[in-house]
Amino acid sequence: MARYLKGTQHNQFIINVDKMSMTEEGVIIEAYSDADFAADKSDRKSVSGGVLMVAGIVVGWICKKQNCVALSTMEAQFVAASQTTADMLGLVEMLKEICVKTQVQSLLHVDNQAAIAQKTGEDTSRRANHIVVRYKFIMDLFKKEVLKVEYCESKAMRADILTKVLPAPRLDELRGLVMLMGSNNLPGKEC
Repeated sequence: MARYLKGTQHNQFIINVDKMSMTEEGVIIEAYSDADFAADKSDRKSVSGGVLMVAGIVVGWICKKQNCVALSTMEAQFVAASQTTADMLGLVEMLKEICVKTQVQSLLHVDNQAAIAQKTGEDTSRRANHIVVRYKFIMDLFKKEVLKVEYCESKAMRADILTKVLPAPRLDELRGLVMLMGSNNLPGKEC
């Protein structure tokens, strides 16, 4: 732990507003969700990760062990997506309270096609009955057009930084995607 803290003491968040995320309809709220299926070897519970962004800026994240044992990667991803969506809705409400205009539809990025099919109602597995409340939660938001779900390639999945042990080069890539830069890779500085 001390070695990690010493090695990251000069890391900092870079705030760079994505002008494409600011429209007349309001700022775009988006989130990336991911899960590491059966990550805990003792109880086989998965780990959920989520990154919350406003106008392209990371404003929050979640990383927590799931309460239930998922029976498949799709289920673990779906649980992570519902947890991230709940946090994203809380963020939208907070922004409304401080008079920040947001787009009506928030965007959720998921890197699992089966989880997306489950959300969009194209496929509902009987094996997924133990996550039916989460399914109904997502489906309700999807039908009301409050939530849009998009596929995100694994290489662009920002939430991977929260759910997996990663090799150093991949960790550096993801740090760049979430705008967490070390002193040696800050814009405008020579390596």
